[in-house]
Formats: sequence, structure tokens, C-alpha cells
Amino acid sequence: MRWHLPLSLLALAPSCLAWGIVGHEIVATIAQIHLHASAREALLHVLPVGDKGHLAPIAGWADRVRMVAAYRFSGELHYTSPLEDYPPSTCFFGQRGFKTEHDVLHAISNYTSRLVDNPRDLDALRFLVHFVGDAHQPLHLTNRDRGGNSDQVVFEGRKMNLHSLWDTGLITKAVRELHNYTTPLPSPQIENNLRGTIYDPYVRLILWEGVRTWWRSELPAWLDCPAPLAAASLSSSSQQLLLSNSAGRYAPAYDVVCPETWAAETHVVTCGMTFPPTYNATDLPQPDLLTPEYYGPIKEHKTIEKLLAQGGLRLAATLNAIFASPEELNAAGFLRNWVEELEVID
Repeated sequence: MRWHLPLSLLALAPSCLAWGIVGHEIVATIAQIHLHASAREALLHVLPVGDKGHLAPIAGWADRVRMVAAYRFSGELHYTSPLEDYPPSTCFFGQRGFKTEHDVLHAISNYTSRLVDNPRDLDALRFLVHFVGDAHQPLHLTNRDRGGNSDQVVFEGRKMNLHSLWDTGLITKAVRELHNYTTPLPSPQIENNLRGTIYDPYVRLILWEGVRTWWRSELPAWLDCPAPLAAASLSSSSQQLLLSNSAGRYAPAYDVVCPETWAAETHVVTCGMTFPPTYNATDLPQPDLLTPEYYGPIKEHKTIEKLLAQGGLRLAATLNAIFASPEELNAAGFLRNWVEELEVID
């Protein structure tokens, strides 16, 4: 599968632009931009040589291996299934429990702990980069109609299921219709971490208008963790979810990694925006969702852009907590702040 399509082909090949590829690469690129220098240097010794120290090339790996025999255990780790959750009429996220602990929430905790124990664990890094992205895709956080996979809809004249719309259709439309941000921004921290992809302008938009302006006052809250990971609370009966680190020691990552809080915020979108209120899977013809009632609020509230930004910044904070030097963490916190650096230059 080609990951970097010319813009002229973007409208013709939406299936190549799943959240599992472009969405995950955008999250990884946003994270890359916010890594501390010491974290980037450490990751150079973990990532495959051909990736040149960039996270984006590994972001889709977990989807590509889920049908490989050695990794079939990971299939359920891409999502979670809160009990009694049937959005939008009934919305629960953990209040009634979850179907299984073998899910994306425990997977994020697990692979964080594995990297704390062994920062050279490439598979753990690959899974962590991917699963943080999954926790910010709303239809990975409900079991209604298999996360929307059973619900057929129409969008921009194409038939797809609801899950594919949120994996593919919405990002495709946003990238295809963005006609500015095609030239470099006055921020070396951003530009030095872009790779010449079709979604570079979209990343510039998310950062320059979103992180710098739209959500700037919200950014500290995005990294708040009311229930940090703690060795005493990290336990599971599943062999794939051994959550406590072997030494039982404190690590900075345990202060910032907060998968249930992140996913609970995303689930607000799952409840309020993903399933049309009157949708019935047996209705014919399938509903067209390119409407002011459905697509209008998604666009108006910049829902997709915000989810991608949250995923990228939280992934960066997690990786900085694991890989950055104590000196850099103490001096600059969990994120490298390009906005403040830019203002100092100005």
C-alpha cells in the first residue's frame, strides 16, 4: 500500500487513507514535533534505521500485523467495549464496567510499562504509538454495531460503513479540501519534522491555528491525569497486559499516561456525534451523512482536528516522559513548546 499519494489522487482513493494509516501518521507527526531533543536522540537507537528517527513510519504497523499468527492476540487491543453503551441513546464509559480488560486502555498502560522497563523494545513502541491514536478514534470506544462497522451510510456519494467514515471519509475530505498551508511555516521545529506528505498542510493547520490559537488555553488540561498510573494499580490476568514494571519503581511516564481519562473524553464525541439519532441499520436507502445536521457540527467544532491534536500531544508527552533526559523534563516539562519558542524569537 502506498502511503504518500499525490493530491490529485486523493479523491480517487479514500480507502488508502484510513485512520490506520494517515490518521495514525498525523498523530505520530504531531508527537514528533513536540519531542524533546534528548527523546529524539534516544528514539534514533530504537526506531528502524530507514525511518530516520521519525515515528510516522511505524504508526500503522499494529494494523498490518494483527492477522499475523504471532500478533493475533493484539486484535482486541485496538478498541474497548464499555458495557451497556449504546450511543446516542445510552452512553456509559466504564460506569457499568467493560467487556474485557484485553482492550486499548490496558494496552496503552502495558506498553508504556514495557518501554519504561526496556526503552529498546521496538514492538512496545510500535504498539504504543498506534494505540494512543486508537484511543482518540471515537468508534474504537463503543461496541454498538461493532463500532459502527455494521452500519452502512453514504458520504460524498460513496457507500461505506460508519466506522470507515470516521476512519477514512472525514480525514480524506479535510485533507482534500485544504488549499492553503502549502508553504513552510516560520517554525523550524514544525518544518524539520514534516516529511513531504500529502497531509503536511493539514498538520500545519492543526498546529498553527489549533494548538497556537483555537485550543491554546485548553492544552494544560489535555495533559492532566487525575488517576495516574501507579505500580499498585497496574495488574491484569491477561498475559499480554502485565502492567506493573518489573522493578516496581516510579517513572515519570506514570504521571502523564492516562488512557481511561483520554478515552472518556473521546467517548463524549462517540456519544454525541458518531451515530445519527434516528439511524436504523435496516433502513433503505442508507442515510447520506453529508448534511448540515450530521457533518455540520463535526466541521464547525473542528472535531477531527482536535482529536488528532490531542492524540499527538499526549503521545509526545508519554514518549518524552519515557525517553527524555531528567534535566530536559525538569526544565521544560513533558512537551517541547514551539509556540513559546516562536514568540521568544519574535
